[in-house]
Amino acid sequence: MKKWSGEKVIWFSLMVMSILVVLFPIYIMFKYSISDRTSWVTGGKYPIPWWPFEPTMEMYKYYLADGRFWSSAWFSVKIALLTIVISLGLGAPAAYALARFKFWGMGFVIFLILSVRLFPDISSVLPVANVFNSSLLSNLPITLKVALGHSLLSLPYIILIAIGVFQTIPVDLEEQAQVMGATKFYTFTRIILPVALPGLAAGAIYVFLLSWNEFVFSYFITATSSADNIPLPVYLKSLLGTFSPNPVSIATLSLLVSLPVILFTFIVQKYMITGATAGAVK
Repeated sequence: MKKWSGEKVIWFSLMVMSILVVLFPIYIMFKYSISDRTSWVTGGKYPIPWWPFEPTMEMYKYYLADGRFWSSAWFSVKIALLTIVISLGLGAPAAYALARFKFWGMGFVIFLILSVRLFPDISSVLPVANVFNSSLLSNLPITLKVALGHSLLSLPYIILIAIGVFQTIPVDLEEQAQVMGATKFYTFTRIILPVALPGLAAGAIYVFLLSWNEFVFSYFITATSSADNIPLPVYLKSLLGTFSPNPVSIATLSLLVSLPVILFTFIVQKYMITGATAGAVK
């Protein structure tokens, strides 16, 4: 085996430190989630142990047996997936047009799109919620209303991300396809999108995380809906508001809520890798 140089040792040490920084909070949450009462209520007699005295899964059993937790989680998953469809369906074509067709005032248009996120959510949620709950849009399914509200927050970022992605794709690909008789729509859907898939997949992860964590719009839009149709952040607010939360409950909920995001990231990561070269050579 080749001897390790000083540079390799430094890079390996930095890599190990980075992994520990990421895994340490997860370990702390997991440790608290399986802790018995004597492991975190010490009364100052002894320090909190690094591992519970008597590990227990009771808190996991409690929340996983809660039907409202499952219904709220599934409701949030549907909202997040629908938000991705709406955001990418509207944002990708808009970003492609801004990246390919140069016109006067394009920078100002991009600024107007991004300016939506310059205002705090609380300043825009009231008129948006009023439109969804007191107009013709009130007849829309509650899942669609919340997804549309989340799309207002994610669209500016998706457009900005997608503009950078499309600008990195050579125009020669489109010109060659058009010389061979391909239409603009065919070129965009069958050639450009597969090449742009890694960047769009990264945007999809961001949209899923934003929708999964979003509380303000979810709370006001679902204010008039039944208890079975509330997203997970709203359910957690109502749940933790009924009693004084302890570290075990918070750690358990944190891990359970994080699992769908981690799973979705691993699923989409495959397309980030395989989409890097798909469609580039015809």
